[in-house]
Amino acid sequence: MTSRPNDLRTAVVGLGPMGMRHVCAAADMADSKLVAVVDVDQARANEIAKQFNCQAFYDAADLIGHVDAATIATPPAFHAAAAVTLLSAGISCLIEKPLAMTEGDCVAIIQAAEKTNAVVAVGQIERFNPATEVLFAVGIKNNHIRCINVQRLSPAGGRQVAVDVVSDMMIHDLEIVLALKQSDVVAITAEGVLDNWAKAELTFADGTSAQLNANRKADTRIRGLALQTTHGAYHLDFIGRTVTHKTHDITQSLAVGEHDALRAEIADFLDAVRTRTPPRVTAQDALRAMRVAWKIIEAI
Repeated sequence: MTSRPNDLRTAVVGLGPMGMRHVCAAADMADSKLVAVVDVDQARANEIAKQFNCQAFYDAADLIGHVDAATIATPPAFHAAAAVTLLSAGISCLIEKPLAMTEGDCVAIIQAAEKTNAVVAVGQIERFNPATEVLFAVGIKNNHIRCINVQRLSPAGGRQVAVDVVSDMMIHDLEIVLALKQSDVVAITAEGVLDNWAKAELTFADGTSAQLNANRKADTRIRGLALQTTHGAYHLDFIGRTVTHKTHDITQSLAVGEHDALRAEIADFLDAVRTRTPPRVTAQDALRAMRVAWKIIEAI
């Protein structure tokens, strides 16, 4: 893609499977130009840079002066180091979930961004699933929600995972549930084996509840959210990208558009960088979800 003078210069830090998805998407975004990739594996960085006709670097700090925005897709333990370095230089960051693995690291990221007015967006890709967008768009008021039930199940695969199942899988649904409810969590019960599966029940200040089930060694692949409200029941299928609404004996399928969730996530981030407005999922949103995640982990 030919760059233009006002295009944002972007980079991707971390060239594992998720990082490569970002590289492919970033290379094809309008109004931005992928100018660099970063990986500690120098041969890997050189190979990908050659493939995408951009520069190769081996440390995030080397991006300073070369880019306006960067995606951080390293293993989560290294998110904070890369993000704080770039944000302190005024480079906005899209950070893959989880934001960071400790509260101190999450706060350091937020503070670094505040000092330079850089933007931080967090890669909660399910918020950009077209079906999720429909659910948020129907105008469900948080005080109309009675109960939420979410399942996120996957068969065991070859994917290398560096974090527990709550931080890896359940975090998608925690962020969505908290965004829907907009209410404090006052009690948590949980059980599981953190390498494989976790179940949690959240009780909110208004007395309503949410049940979440995440399993990365299940027999089948399921991604679904059921929402009971005072105006009927909604069911969201994240995989099939469908939303249904049932009232009494009438079930209606809501219209769901088609778009690539990752490209939508990146576009939202880049728009926030240009306009200096909050992205859909902020670092503060992500920290709120991580605080609940850590309590679930403690309860297990």
